[in-house]
Amino acid sequence: MRKNRIVFWAAVAIVPIGLWPQLAAAQGQDSGSARAGLDEIIITARKKEESIQDAPLAVSALSDAQLKNAGVDSFDQVLSLVPNASQSGGIGGSIQGLVSIRGISTLVRFVGLETGVGFYVDGVYMGRPENFNQDLIDIERIEVLRGPQGAVFGKNTIAGAINIITKMPGDETTAIVEAQYGNYDHTRLRGYLSGALSETVSASISAGYLSRDGFVEHLTDGKDLDDADQTTLRAKLRFAPVDWADFVLAADYLKDDSNPAFFEVTDFAFAPFATPEDQASLSSPFTTNNEFENSLDRTVQGLSLTSGIDLAEGSVDVVLAYRESDWQASLDDDKTSLEIFPDRFSQETEVLSAEVRYSRPINDKLDVMVGAYYYDQNSSGIGDFALGDFLVGVPGVNVPIVLTSSVESDSTALFFNTNYSLTDQLSLEVGGRWLRETKDAIHVQQDFSGIFGDTSFQRSRTDNDFSPTVSMSYFVNDANTLYARYGEGFKSAGFNTDFVTAGVSNLEVAPELATSVELGWKSTLANGRVRLNTAIFTTEYEDLQLAQIVGGGVSLNNAAEATITGLETEFVAALGEFVNLNASLGLLDATYDDFAGCPAPGSTPPAIVAANCSGNTLNLAPEVSIALGMQWTYPVGHLGNLFLRADYNYRDDVFFEPQNDPRLSGGSRDLIDFRAGLVNDTWELIAWARNLGDENYVNFADDRSAIGIPTTQAFGAPRTYGVTARFRF
Repeated sequence: MRKNRIVFWAAVAIVPIGLWPQLAAAQGQDSGSARAGLDEIIITARKKEESIQDAPLAVSALSDAQLKNAGVDSFDQVLSLVPNASQSGGIGGSIQGLVSIRGISTLVRFVGLETGVGFYVDGVYMGRPENFNQDLIDIERIEVLRGPQGAVFGKNTIAGAINIITKMPGDETTAIVEAQYGNYDHTRLRGYLSGALSETVSASISAGYLSRDGFVEHLTDGKDLDDADQTTLRAKLRFAPVDWADFVLAADYLKDDSNPAFFEVTDFAFAPFATPEDQASLSSPFTTNNEFENSLDRTVQGLSLTSGIDLAEGSVDVVLAYRESDWQASLDDDKTSLEIFPDRFSQETEVLSAEVRYSRPINDKLDVMVGAYYYDQNSSGIGDFALGDFLVGVPGVNVPIVLTSSVESDSTALFFNTNYSLTDQLSLEVGGRWLRETKDAIHVQQDFSGIFGDTSFQRSRTDNDFSPTVSMSYFVNDANTLYARYGEGFKSAGFNTDFVTAGVSNLEVAPELATSVELGWKSTLANGRVRLNTAIFTTEYEDLQLAQIVGGGVSLNNAAEATITGLETEFVAALGEFVNLNASLGLLDATYDDFAGCPAPGSTPPAIVAANCSGNTLNLAPEVSIALGMQWTYPVGHLGNLFLRADYNYRDDVFFEPQNDPRLSGGSRDLIDFRAGLVNDTWELIAWARNLGDENYVNFADDRSAIGIPTTQAFGAPRTYGVTARFRF
């Protein structure tokens, strides 16, 4: 059945290719209006400016206008527009950054493990996943690169890289003010100001504030969960003393002070002791009756200095950055009115990074980029997983399991990338990155309950890696490019600094490795009114790092091997002057080739436990993902343009653990968003609705039977609606 479905959707993806003759014939026709064409998209996915249609890799680029038109306000909404990409919910959506690209994802529960997606803002690697979920203010463009990006973007880009480019201060004074209001008392305020301070200095400042009541109703005390309280600030100072030198000093700050739901408990071992309200909260989505307050206090901030200097025969780019992040969270693990499992945990991270690149054309056929990169990260974490007074028998007395961890990572890399024009139509790219990384970890587990036992270790390891990239591009004509790409990726080794059963051996995992082959076709048709980009790929995935909660604590393993094959198609069309279409389709066949000793959830019935998960589907790897959008803009006199837009998003079933237990899975989802209003050059007024059908869907699930909670689930947001007003000065 799985293969048949993939064949069907592959056939659907090929349908636009069948329209090529008709679209190509239309290239000779007059579009009737300059507005009918699509704007050219310039990207920096290969650390140089080029058209997205010329870059030999699968990359999606979303401009500020595209994000605004689709109503995308935060990073967790971006990936719904990208084929074979998504971000899950629960704790993963708040502070663990559970992003999946092409079926590769990592649940980063603790400081000993790192994500497989590289997240960059203005060339600065953001590091830990608590940096991911941000408000999108002053965005110029977002690029999502799919597949291993080890040569250009470095380590921990084994699934892909997300490259966010913010607006640069300009000489012309520009101001934008935006206000939103919606149900759940949703309030979002944003502002952006940019302009020249002198002939050589310009500056910009942007700010955003989000406040929203919770989606999850508390059944007794009215303290709803899953609310929002987030402030974002960014400032840039640009100094261009001469035509050939440019310096940008940037600072950013994010403060998140919310009461997240994290997840909801749907199966509880102590149910006979629960109140009627507890029983109701266990059976109904978006309800809770927790006794111990959930909270999240997250701070992310950083400084960077970026410089670009044009030399007589090349250019030098330097990116220096300091970043720090910290968060403290509290969580009622049982979500009932009884104090059974109150938890508190926190993490702090400091990062120093430096990158130097030299680029130059050797002649009219060859250009070269060489560079060096240094990254130093220090992360520490404290976890207090307690057994509450209900189990202890003494009111107000909890028995803790205290975890104290620290991991220091030191990475040095040398990299290069070359492009050589073999002929006028054939181009060869060869690149690679050599990396040396040392990691030192200390972990102490003090279990005063005696259930898991005490554990401590101090370990150090050094890994070396070379990740090459080779691609070939064939420029059929000005409108069509074919390419083939080979790339490798490397993700850092990890340590199990979570709670474990004393005496277990799974305290360390080796680095992950991925090898990918990709074939693609990029076309611009119908006189620039249509873009159709398609890629097929296969990825061999070795030593997959898998962290999951099982009956005896947290398991961390290297799954031996996995193979991922798939197809991605993106289609954008301007149908005349007033109508725009966009569509994307992602197909995946992502399965374990060999995973002996595959850990089973603690309460999984023995009948479905597999000793080897060979043939099972990887976590967060839907067979099919679809995004469709249609936008209609029509002039209505002096008021400007009437704006209507509808978006549809579909994601197939996914599993959240390798045994593929249906209890720990998420069903398919169909989501519809709608926007309508008036738009002109100086102001906009838009009414909007997200998840218009109010579909209830599971975004993440796990098993916590070690503490009497067999099943938890996190749900996607319910229907939300409101209005946005935006003014430009």
